Amino acid sequence: MKKVHRVLSLLLIAATLLCAGFSASAAVSPSAANCAAGQTVELKYTFKGIMGLDGILNFSDPEMISGIEVSVEPAALLTHNPNATTFNLFAGKKNDYVVTVKYTLASNAKIGDKCEVILQYETTEDGDMPAVPDYKYDKSVITVIEKLDHTKINKLIDQAEGLKSSAYTSETWKKLDSALKNAKSVAKSATTQKALNEAASSLESAIKGLEKVVDYSELNKQIKIAEALVEKNYTSTSWSAVKTALAAAKKAQSSKDQSVVNSAAKALKSAIADLIPAGGLNYDELNKQIEAAEKLNANEYEKTSWAALTAALDKAKQTKTSKVQSEIDSAAGALKKAIESLVKLDLTRLQAALDGVNVYTEDGSILLLWDRLQELLKEAEAAKNAGDQVAVDNCAAAIEALTKEIQEKLAELGATPPADPSEPVGDFCNINSHPVWMILFWISLAVNLVGIGLVVAYVIIKKKSADNTPLVDYDITDDAE
Repeated sequence: MKKVHRVLSLLLIAATLLCAGFSASAAVSPSAANCAAGQTVELKYTFKGIMGLDGILNFSDPEMISGIEVSVEPAALLTHNPNATTFNLFAGKKNDYVVTVKYTLASNAKIGDKCEVILQYETTEDGDMPAVPDYKYDKSVITVIEKLDHTKINKLIDQAEGLKSSAYTSETWKKLDSALKNAKSVAKSATTQKALNEAASSLESAIKGLEKVVDYSELNKQIKIAEALVEKNYTSTSWSAVKTALAAAKKAQSSKDQSVVNSAAKALKSAIADLIPAGGLNYDELNKQIEAAEKLNANEYEKTSWAALTAALDKAKQTKTSKVQSEIDSAAGALKKAIESLVKLDLTRLQAALDGVNVYTEDGSILLLWDRLQELLKEAEAAKNAGDQVAVDNCAAAIEALTKEIQEKLAELGATPPADPSEPVGDFCNINSHPVWMILFWISLAVNLVGIGLVVAYVIIKKKSADNTPLVDYDITDDAE
């Protein structure tokens, strides 16, 4: 029955093509596609300079197709009837459009089966379909293939595309490039897993066969340093080691093995570092600078400059084991420069401020008076709530007397400033000329005295008010009458 149905479909398509006059516009891409059962394949139909489109999809084997999805770019009004395999495009302006149709093959499709897909369509450039249909046709063939696993080949393609040709020899890179192009082509068109695996294997071999371009920069650098040295400046034993390493390094310049090149460069660098001057190594200046740095006090210097000194000192100590005189001299010079660059902290202004404070605190008497004043202030608070006029008056008198004593003491201290004060340098307020602490003291004292005065006045007024209240003579015998 299936064969009869397929024959009838082919006859219907053939008749349609013969009647309408087959016109292949080559608008479909690809014209042939491979797909596994149950999977989806895309066909793209390109239409240039149209405003509308009516399309009908015809299949030589409709049972091979289990689902159809239609989309368009750029966006336009598109309607699709999957059951009738028809679709219509309505655009607001004339443009080039690409209609993508996704065909899902039936899960029971057999490997090797083919289905011809023919799109019958007519277009309009002004929005109106012609009265007499002017059909055109596009044909593509979908072939059922085995289900393929692209995981390995796709991974290898990504790996190869991430490499840079400049890092490898031209010969091995050409092989990789050829294998990569083949793998990409097979990944798109392969119909068997075997073909995919073979292409993947070839690409993998090409990747493994890549030879890196050898980097001789470090080797050449060490050779240049060694050739600039003068033999008589060093001991015969240490110079002999350099000569041996230099010969090996020059031989390695023709090696294609990066590890050999690196090893030769490292050996020559080490031999140069172990050179001993003919007169012996001189650590005197280095030790001198280390000793000078260790005698310094970190608290006397600005933090940033001290950090630079610490770094130079650490480097100098490490260099005490060096066998290269130039390194020893360089470390000594760097440490000396760091010592000379130290920025000493200027304590002049701070010391002047401390000296100004000492004027009022050095004998302790002003502090004792201040402590006594604090006690009187507490007594004043208690007197306000005691209801005792005598206590209030006594407290007020004590505060007045103590205030006078403090004033006299401050005047006495202010008249005898510190002997030979050093005048600070720079724009700032000299605490000896402007007694900030005395000003703050007087402000505090004035605020407290005002508060105490208000309290005392309040208590006195309250007392007098209570004493002036008239008393009424009352005789109990008046009640009897």
